[in-house]
Amino acid sequence: MGIRAVVPAPDWSAAHHRGEAKCRNSSLFPHRDRDVFFDDESLALAICNGTYDNQVCPRRTECLRVAMHNRENFGVWGGMTATDRLEMRMRYPGMPERWIWQAPREPEARITEETPWPVAS
Repeated sequence: MGIRAVVPAPDWSAAHHRGEAKCRNSSLFPHRDRDVFFDDESLALAICNGTYDNQVCPRRTECLRVAMHNRENFGVWGGMTATDRLEMRMRYPGMPERWIWQAPREPEARITEETPWPVAS
């Protein structure tokens, strides 16, 4: 049994009317021997979300939609980490219309097991 994508990936090339996805532009990546979208999360987020070169990837929304529907559990997709996507999927289960890009939260703002519950006042 093979794994099959629920939503097929669109054409990421420059032939698309929105332009080429930034992940296809190898001149942006300082280390061409590895895949930054799986190996260097902070650089991948900077490239996708525009903090690296002040240009947001023109295909970020489509990329996130594909990743959310296909339940991608690894790497940066659509400008969000796997943890961010999981949190969104848990916050809005079965509501793909709510699966839109949200700015990544600061690491210290995430709820962890060590974070105590807020005290009700």
